[in-house]
Amino acid sequence: MLKKGPTLMRRTGLILAMVLILVCGSALNGSAAEEVSVRISAARSGWYDAVQKLFVGEGDVQIATEDTLITGDYVEWSIDTGELVVSGNVVLKQSENELAGEYLFYSVNRGEGEFLDVSALVEAPKAEGPIFLRSETVVISRDGTYRLLNGRITTCDLEKPHYYLAVKELELFPNDKLIVRNVTYYEGSIPLFYWPYLILPVGENIADMLSLLPVVGYSNNEGFYVKTNFDYYLNENHYGVVHLDLYSKLGVGYGFTHNYSHSWLGKGKLRAFHIPFGDQGKFSANFNHEWSQGPWRFVTTNALDTAGNDRKADLRSRLTLTTASVSASLNGTYQENLGSSTGKAWEYGASWRQQLAEGLRLTLNGSVTGKEGSKSLRMLDYLAETTYTKGSHTLALAVEQKYNPDLLEEGAQPTWSSLNRMPELSWRLTNPRLSRRVLPIQLELKGGHYHEFPSDVADWRLGGTAALLTRTWRPTQTTTISYGGEAASAWYGEGGNQSVLTGRLNLTQQLGSRLRLTARYNEQLVFGESPFRFDKKSPVRSVNLSLSHTSSALSLSASTSYNFLTEKYGTLALQGTWRPTANLKLSLSAGYDLNTDKWGRIVPKFEYSAKDGQERTKTFRLGGKYDVGAGQWEEVEVQVKSPVGETWTIGYDAVYEPKQEDFRSGQIRIDKEFHCRSITLAYDHVKGNVAFSVTINAFPTLPFGWDSDKGVSLFDVDDVLDLIGVEK
Repeated sequence: MLKKGPTLMRRTGLILAMVLILVCGSALNGSAAEEVSVRISAARSGWYDAVQKLFVGEGDVQIATEDTLITGDYVEWSIDTGELVVSGNVVLKQSENELAGEYLFYSVNRGEGEFLDVSALVEAPKAEGPIFLRSETVVISRDGTYRLLNGRITTCDLEKPHYYLAVKELELFPNDKLIVRNVTYYEGSIPLFYWPYLILPVGENIADMLSLLPVVGYSNNEGFYVKTNFDYYLNENHYGVVHLDLYSKLGVGYGFTHNYSHSWLGKGKLRAFHIPFGDQGKFSANFNHEWSQGPWRFVTTNALDTAGNDRKADLRSRLTLTTASVSASLNGTYQENLGSSTGKAWEYGASWRQQLAEGLRLTLNGSVTGKEGSKSLRMLDYLAETTYTKGSHTLALAVEQKYNPDLLEEGAQPTWSSLNRMPELSWRLTNPRLSRRVLPIQLELKGGHYHEFPSDVADWRLGGTAALLTRTWRPTQTTTISYGGEAASAWYGEGGNQSVLTGRLNLTQQLGSRLRLTARYNEQLVFGESPFRFDKKSPVRSVNLSLSHTSSALSLSASTSYNFLTEKYGTLALQGTWRPTANLKLSLSAGYDLNTDKWGRIVPKFEYSAKDGQERTKTFRLGGKYDVGAGQWEEVEVQVKSPVGETWTIGYDAVYEPKQEDFRSGQIRIDKEFHCRSITLAYDHVKGNVAFSVTINAFPTLPFGWDSDKGVSLFDVDDVLDLIGVEK
């Protein structure tokens, strides 16, 4: 027998690795179900039994196929069966998945296997630490399914974690669904919550999965409650959740959420929930649907909520057509809020935009808008316009009726309600070229017949505008000047005209390395008067001044304005911030009326923030608002947060209103750190609420706890979605 030394063993490993790369394809032709290209290398030693067709390798073993990479300390590979046995620091990589364990039994030909004593790290986009996963066995299926048996999930890095989710069995079907059996949440060795069986959609519908978490607690409106959800899964096109709640004050609540999908009819979601008993029966329903076929797309979202005699509805639908030359839409919106001053509002409209030829476009828009409530109105808007564009020139012919959108605002009193353009012809020239030079100007001519309401003025109008687009000039390195303006004039059929000259001049002057002056001057001259209200202009002549000083420790600013026409100043706003040290910040803001020589409100603030030896922050903030004219404080704000000992933090946050001799808000908070978790106890002495919460440190935005007003909450779905980076 030949005794192999270290050098011979290393050479044998390298030679066998190269030989196996060449022969593996032909070796698999015999008994294998299908050909699979396999590359195996072992850094320390390797040998091949030609009779049993068995390869054994040791030391930095690597096995690579088309989509799988396996590394470990020891490997046995049967070429006849294509079966691998890998042990010692085994890592399996498939696509974006990576698992680590001690023993792997894997069939290269079938793409199936078992992984024993598995551990993995999972990164959530907004988690402040990794998620640790351990499982006794992971079964790998040919179709890409992973089945975890006796698993444990936690973010605690201790060998015996403070908390974890124990999963008896978890089966993942990528981009399809997740089947979980026997899930228990443990605090130490104490089980707190249990889910026997869940079938969950994954991917885009993760919000449905998270909503299955149970909620037990108490609130003032609902009393003690138990809110439960039971999911069902018919197939990948039909699945959902049945909701069943029990309230001590409202009775029973029940409903469902159903998700559906069809290859031609589209996909959507239908939800309904009903609380039939109590002082006011409650009912809510939602229906969302999306359909697309070729250039067509239809989207509708609908929500209805009723409680006694109050009813809210929000119904929206939109159908669109998009081709290379046509963009069209048909839409409708209906909103209702009975029991309030808002009443009803609706809008139905259509649009058609078509490219008739190069540079020639047709636009047709129309909409009907209505409102019922404190005031009722109906508005009909329409536009028919043809535009032709060539180079810098644009020619347009339009017929339009336009209502003032301010009419829909509560309490608004616009000077005009609607305007008809019957018709309007316009020409616009933008950035023309002169001797290969682009001129920063825009010229426009408009003419047409206009009818305005409620003034009931009807007349022909011809208008022209010449605008100098904003330009910037830097005469020195410390001076920047920008300027622009326009000249416009309009003539009317019944006689008369209105001419407007507008100018803008901005100056930014650096007076030193830290001192800067900014001045903005605006002037508008108006000659003549328009018989209409929609284009009526008023004279303007004003200047805005700002002086600022900025350094690493000190920043100061003062700003005001002056109206030359009314001969009045704007409020002089003063602001200052001083940072004498890295931990201390003093700020002050104040307003001074230059017209009456009186101070307005002064807002001082003192802030101190530092970190102790454990990188915990201690904070003290004191501020307020002082009304100089009234000679009293409007409010005083205080915030204190300080570590006590090694694991405790105590804080107080309050706003006191001296005029009312009462607190507007005030909360005492105590935090206790427990390695991977923290516990918070808070008392609001204004509302009289007590709250208790437990937060996993890796997910600081995801606490669960109890509030004397809101009851118990086991996670918030929106917070979970934000944490894992899912778009809502």
